[in-house]
Amino acid sequence: MDEKQLQYEFMSILGESHPGLTFEEYRDSCVFLLFYQYLCLRYDDQLEESYQLGTMVKMAVRGKLQMASFLRFIEAASPFLYFASKRFRLTEFSFYIRLTRLKLLEKQKSYARFFRKLIKKMDTWNSKEVLLDNYAAFFHQLMVEFARMKKETYISEDLLSIYRLFLSSAAARAKRVFLPEFSYGLLFEPLTGKNTNTELYGYEDREGFREIQEILCFMAEMDEKKVHLEKKEDWDAHEDYKGSFDAIALYMPEGVEAGTWIGEEKESGEILRLTGSISKGEFPFLLSALPYLKEDGVMAAVLPGALLYREGREAQIRKYIVDKLNCLDVVMLLPDHLFQSVGQKEVFFLFRNHREEKEIMFFDCSEMEKFGAEQLHTIALACQERKTIPGFCSCVKPEEMEKNEYNLNLPRYIMKSMKMTKIDLEAKKKRIAEIDQELEEIEKRIAMYKRDLELS
Repeated sequence: MDEKQLQYEFMSILGESHPGLTFEEYRDSCVFLLFYQYLCLRYDDQLEESYQLGTMVKMAVRGKLQMASFLRFIEAASPFLYFASKRFRLTEFSFYIRLTRLKLLEKQKSYARFFRKLIKKMDTWNSKEVLLDNYAAFFHQLMVEFARMKKETYISEDLLSIYRLFLSSAAARAKRVFLPEFSYGLLFEPLTGKNTNTELYGYEDREGFREIQEILCFMAEMDEKKVHLEKKEDWDAHEDYKGSFDAIALYMPEGVEAGTWIGEEKESGEILRLTGSISKGEFPFLLSALPYLKEDGVMAAVLPGALLYREGREAQIRKYIVDKLNCLDVVMLLPDHLFQSVGQKEVFFLFRNHREEKEIMFFDCSEMEKFGAEQLHTIALACQERKTIPGFCSCVKPEEMEKNEYNLNLPRYIMKSMKMTKIDLEAKKKRIAEIDQELEEIEKRIAMYKRDLELS
């Protein structure tokens, strides 16, 4: 198989039926078995044949791969794979632990049926070198599609390209980056780029997602010592992280719960004074993230557009961000097609610490159909030159924002250009003549009906 054929076969996993399993059970089964295959491919010269995928395939073909035999096989293979990778024990994965605790016989049978089906499919991918060279990219793409299927944390390629545009320079030189609430880890690549010397920090409540992120880091050749992924509840303890991150990436199109913080509330007196008891939590969240940036650090975030114009305390916070902190650099209204949810506008924000400029770049990309190389170049050039392009972007001074009482809603700063349509006068004249003729015919018929009625 060539690369395209392998990619097609790999992604066809998404179409495999999985009766008796929930979406999460099906997804976690795929992740676990695919990672097992990846380890076998990567360390095949260090593994005995009895622990290779081929042995499990034979069990599946003979119908001997049941839940109990699967668990025994992984338990036996795990120490050898750990010895080879120096990093992963498959028996410590949350998925494996859940399987050992599974008591329902019907559910065990459902898992076993799916394991046999998937393992047989994986065995057909016989182009080892091509598969291994592309495994990381295929696996990442699969995570994107899982996110899309579940309609959660899905980040399209176009949206990833926007993150790359504004984070690439920071990622290239970054020593430390931070990914809060990373879910499927789709922002991992724009945040780190190809810089394997970067240390990645992040938190996520769900164990399965932390394991997916660990796998992505491993496939990207990141040193285990440079990957620090924690439970959200454990994160607040690390005060030494303040002022240490080159870049932070956030993706929260559904918003942030009130009371959600990155840092400790008790050390955020100014933030608490400003925010008080506001009903939405985006601003406290953002303000608590900023102290973790280095002096020249950047933070990219996607959040609900209502953040731009909600009144009350939030207007005061916008004033504080614009006037005192002077860290908001880019505000970009995004098109609806980048998101699966509808009903609210989403906005991309770029924050830069200790910037020299006072102006903020506003972009209205709400009608942009794609973000290809040409479109991204236009955005980058406008940011670099701090220029205004009517109907598309505007470089706005603080005085103008003050005049609008720090309402940052884009229509206040970018006027949509009226589309001028060329009028074909000759065609219009012809149509008028046709209508006049039609009216004449109608009048003749009316007159005829009147005569007939008088006769009767």
